[in-house]
Amino acid sequence: MEKTRAGKDKVTKNTKHPSTKDDAEAAARKQNPTAKERRAKAKKEKRHLAAAARAREAQKTAAEAQTKEEAARKARFVEQEALRFEEEASVTSQHVVLGSTVVTFAAGLEVKSVISGFECCRITIKNLPTDAKRHEITDLFIQQGMSHHDVHILSLQARNGHLEAEVLMNACQGRIFVLGLDRIEFRDKFLEFEVSETVSANAMGESNNRRTDTLTITWFAPSLNMIVTYPSKDIAHEKQQALNGKIVGGRRITAKMNRRPRPRGPADHHYNPASIEIMGLPVHTTIFDVSSIARSSSIQPVESDTYDLQQLLQDLRQHLVSLPCVKMPSFEMATDTDLEGIVTTKVRFDSWEDANTACASLDGKRLRPGYPILTPHLPSLLYFKKTIPKPQYRAQQRLWDTLAQDNSEKGPWVSIHSPRSKRVEIILTGNDKKLVGALRIRVETLAAGEKLGISWHKSFLQPRGREFLAQIFASTNVYVSCDFKTRSLRMYGEGEAKQRAHQLIEEEIARLAQQEWTVKLKSQSVSYFVRKGLAALREILGEDAVSLNLASTLCEITIRGGEEARHALNNHINQSLNDVDLGLSDSSNNACPICYDAVSDPWPLGCKHAHCTACIRHYITSAAETKIFPLVCMGDENRCKAPISIPTIQHFLTSPQFYNLINVVFSTYLDQHPHEFKYCTTPDCTQIYRANTESILKCPSCFAEVCSSCHEEAHEGMSCEDRRIKKVQQEQQLNDSWAITNGVKRCPACSVYIDKIDGCNHMKCRCGAHICWICVKSYPAGQIYAHLANVHGGAFDGDGDQCNLDLQHAVALHHQLNGQDAPVLPPRPAMQVQPAQLVVEQGMREYQRQFDERQERAPRGLEERRRNEGQEDCLMM
Repeated sequence: MEKTRAGKDKVTKNTKHPSTKDDAEAAARKQNPTAKERRAKAKKEKRHLAAAARAREAQKTAAEAQTKEEAARKARFVEQEALRFEEEASVTSQHVVLGSTVVTFAAGLEVKSVISGFECCRITIKNLPTDAKRHEITDLFIQQGMSHHDVHILSLQARNGHLEAEVLMNACQGRIFVLGLDRIEFRDKFLEFEVSETVSANAMGESNNRRTDTLTITWFAPSLNMIVTYPSKDIAHEKQQALNGKIVGGRRITAKMNRRPRPRGPADHHYNPASIEIMGLPVHTTIFDVSSIARSSSIQPVESDTYDLQQLLQDLRQHLVSLPCVKMPSFEMATDTDLEGIVTTKVRFDSWEDANTACASLDGKRLRPGYPILTPHLPSLLYFKKTIPKPQYRAQQRLWDTLAQDNSEKGPWVSIHSPRSKRVEIILTGNDKKLVGALRIRVETLAAGEKLGISWHKSFLQPRGREFLAQIFASTNVYVSCDFKTRSLRMYGEGEAKQRAHQLIEEEIARLAQQEWTVKLKSQSVSYFVRKGLAALREILGEDAVSLNLASTLCEITIRGGEEARHALNNHINQSLNDVDLGLSDSSNNACPICYDAVSDPWPLGCKHAHCTACIRHYITSAAETKIFPLVCMGDENRCKAPISIPTIQHFLTSPQFYNLINVVFSTYLDQHPHEFKYCTTPDCTQIYRANTESILKCPSCFAEVCSSCHEEAHEGMSCEDRRIKKVQQEQQLNDSWAITNGVKRCPACSVYIDKIDGCNHMKCRCGAHICWICVKSYPAGQIYAHLANVHGGAFDGDGDQCNLDLQHAVALHHQLNGQDAPVLPPRPAMQVQPAQLVVEQGMREYQRQFDERQERAPRGLEERRRNEGQEDCLMM
């Protein structure tokens, strides 16, 4: 056993430590390789070199392929961006402003086309499929040759299993196309079209189901009256109550205690106070019939309204036919007389005016003695209705009641119906289009409320927001409604209550703006927000308003702010999902056309100019204040002028801000085109019309007729110049009448009205003229007081009385010297005879003394009057 272990140990020792001889041989072979070894080494090195060359070639090929692929990607990106810019540049936006004016805006919010309310009509398309699209409806008119700028779809509403579309378009073209499109087949449906002149989206609806040319005439049918006598008053009273309102022969009779005056003479023997009078009996009723129902045999017929009904109808027809210039196409009598014994006849005329003439000729009149009085009824020519929510009516109740109470006898009339239901109907009727139109504007303005500009938060559409608005109504009696289409609020109420409600809304919006909310980001959005999205949002909202949490399972971004913050975050999220960073947006070496600094966070436009995102945002958001339109690129030192696309403008604005900017743009456009568009002549009417069309235009809201040449009320049969002269004369008469009534006169130099408040009769106009207030003539400044002294006896009222007294004495003295009968001298102080020159000098000195005294007293009097009346100043003109 020991020997074996020793052998094993020896073998192991020899294996771990080779001999020195073997090492020496190996070293010698390494230093002096054989030819075979050298060839093998050379082949090996060659193979290594070839492999390295192939690897380098492969790397080069891969790099070239990657470069080509990158170039292709960049080319595709550039092409896509170019197409996107081209598409965005061609985007137009169509809106309804000023109630019913259809305006199409192009890039830069340039006004492309305008269809004023005077030129519009509203078309209702019925029987559309429920899945019909807006572009399909627009194509119906485009296929007929209309431009898409001339068609605007107001609304789509489902009714009775079908869709109804409200469309605004040019009235002349619309009526022609409707004739060709009516009953056209659309997806196995036959469409129906209706044309209306009511074009405003919020206008009062006009009833089309009323026959305003039909006159309804009513009167009492022939009837009998009888006196029924009973044994006692108690029995008579009991029978009167039982018979009153009873139906006899198809008529409702009236029974009352006999109140006829007691007759005198022989008839007094038959008078009995225990009797009743039955009225309204059919003419064919006999005494036996009355006895059977009255349970009395003592019945006496009395004077009744009996006449020949057929003869009355013939006389009525003859009366209507004989009216001058009135056409009556039909005359129909009601099939029967109603229970109340009233006969109804309906007559249809060619027009409401003819029916109104006939109505005036019959109202409260009898055609013949013995005939009943006729009562004609003609519907109002105009009938409009609008429904509003009950809370809105409560908030404006005093204003609505004032409108309803201001009704005149001749109209128009405002009536309020169903005030206890959830909806309240406001009905406007009348016959004078001008008066009805003016009142209609007041009703629609009141019903529209006050729009709160850009005061908006998304939460107002949620239950919590609606609860907050309900609390405002409960505390201030101001109703606030939400318009989800325009993202805006409308307020209804009065005075200080509205101010308080507005303050509460602003405070709530400010409170909501301080709340934080978190959005989870998709994985492809994280890189974008890390690279630039987070910095961009912090630049807009502030460093502390935005935070990015990368530690959560799904990356989260937390933001604090209102609607602008939500809008900015949504824009960046949408941009992050389409973000492709190819290094094409590196504009660090370019200067921003707005701030002239190196571009940071570039925002490229279609013209290839890049702006700082913050700069382009400020440029767009401040446009409503600067009012410089259209919005264009300011590159190349403001020589580029390429319009900014509408999608870019919408990117930086919330919905309320965008709609507000649209209104500002169009208002500015109207200010810049005063000779092309004019406002309606009715106060408070917002409709506009196109000027210089040399025609009579009719306002769709207030029905005012306007001459588009002179912009005054229509003057058919009279030229514009004649109308102007007539208007000047009428105004002059009114002004002169007013001036005489109020003691006002015109300056003889500049013709402005002047009024004397106090002081002397020397007036100085603002044009510099010195005027005598008594004779209304101008004089040089140095001669005015001499004129007042010589002609009027002095500068103040009453100075001429002394002169008149002197004149009377002089005339009386002249008569005495000539031996004539002189008038009685008025009492005056004794005078000493003095030379004429001396008298004149003394008179001038006395006048000057009085004038100086009055001039000294005038300022003190004026100052005292100011203190008493609380006025700041008192001017004399």
